[in-house]
Amino acid sequence: MSTSDGISSEDWDMVHELSLKIVNAEAESEENIYTNQLLQCLDELEAKYGVLPSILATRADYVFDTKEQLALLRQAYALAEASRDISNLKEIAQSLAELYIEDLQDPSEGQAWIKRLKDHLVSSTDKGFQDELKRLHEILN
Repeated sequence: MSTSDGISSEDWDMVHELSLKIVNAEAESEENIYTNQLLQCLDELEAKYGVLPSILATRADYVFDTKEQLALLRQAYALAEASRDISNLKEIAQSLAELYIEDLQDPSEGQAWIKRLKDHLVSSTDKGFQDELKRLHEILN
């Protein structure tokens, strides 16, 4: 499956495989090795395709510094918005809402990103996004 911003299936499959290895790692050292490999893979994809929302948002999932995550997600959102990439806009808005609500505990910004997510879901019947939206609302309330 290629990404909505144009990364080929063959290239994105490696990211998917490495993310599965990270999730299934049995030891922290093994997880760190796969995380480093995934970040290197993202560097290679960025060299090949340029800076794209899918690459930035995925990188944000694997860095531990909250400020860096925020910067990557905001940059990814701006790029997705510029290219009208609805698929990435939904994913990134959800990630930003989660980051603001769960990690940064900033309900005002969290609510702003929930609103953006809702706006992107107007034409979507994706139950997964609807369920996540409900979960985030419950946390805020």
